[in-house]
Amino acid sequence: ERRLAYRLLNYWEELRGSQPYPALADIDGSMIPDIWPWCFVLDTQHDYPSPYFQYLGGDLAKYSGIYLSGKDDWRMTLLDKAAAHLDRTLAAREPILIEDELVRYDGRQLLFRSIMLPLSNDGESISHVLGAANGRLTED
Repeated sequence: ERRLAYRLLNYWEELRGSQPYPALADIDGSMIPDIWPWCFVLDTQHDYPSPYFQYLGGDLAKYSGIYLSGKDDWRMTLLDKAAAHLDRTLAAREPILIEDELVRYDGRQLLFRSIMLPLSNDGESISHVLGAANGRLTED
């Protein structure tokens, strides 16, 4: 499998084994060196007004400055879009795969894929969400 989201899902499934979720301590970026720069970890233990990134991979961080062309809000970035499904992931208590076509601020089309994977420090409550996102521009 070449797609980043599915490779991270496979890694998550290996880590969890027979448990419902792996723990944050189980995640080892050195075991997924080609994926880790595109990953993020969101802390869900605290009541922050917006998603709190405990980890943000260097390659994915580049998305934080790429703005989308919104009808109502032109401030949304690709990173915002990647984290936008946090509540859905917490409610579903299972991995969420997102595939979307987005329009960047410059009018260029971007094919975007992200995944959100619940983590639990106690095996029951979701303490963090591991995610990854990437995309590619379509030809003009």
